[in-house]
Amino acid sequence: MASILSSAIITNAQGSVNTYINTANQLYSELQSIINNLTADGFQGDAANGYREFFQNKATPALGQNLTEPTGSLTAGINNMLNTIKEQLLDTVDPGLGKLNQDPGQGA
Repeated sequence: MASILSSAIITNAQGSVNTYINTANQLYSELQSIINNLTADGFQGDAANGYREFFQNKATPALGQNLTEPTGSLTAGINNMLNTIKEQLLDTVDPGLGKLNQDPGQGA
């Protein structure tokens, strides 16, 4: 069964993206705390340095810049796409044209 795309659907999708971003950022903070505790003063050497380097150079960019940053990330791209759909497909459609398309027998 086909569904009709509406502003409410776009708004709900944007809310879901924002919930995802908040959850991902919260989990990142928890992971950062774990790494900081793991590599505290008592844990030194190559293993500690490796954990720090991996977290800073691999995990942080993947979980921040590439995933949840407000610009240039995957979620920013999804939000931009949703805004474009809303603006170009939903906000600019003439309601009279939509009504005419639903009942084409009325004429112009």
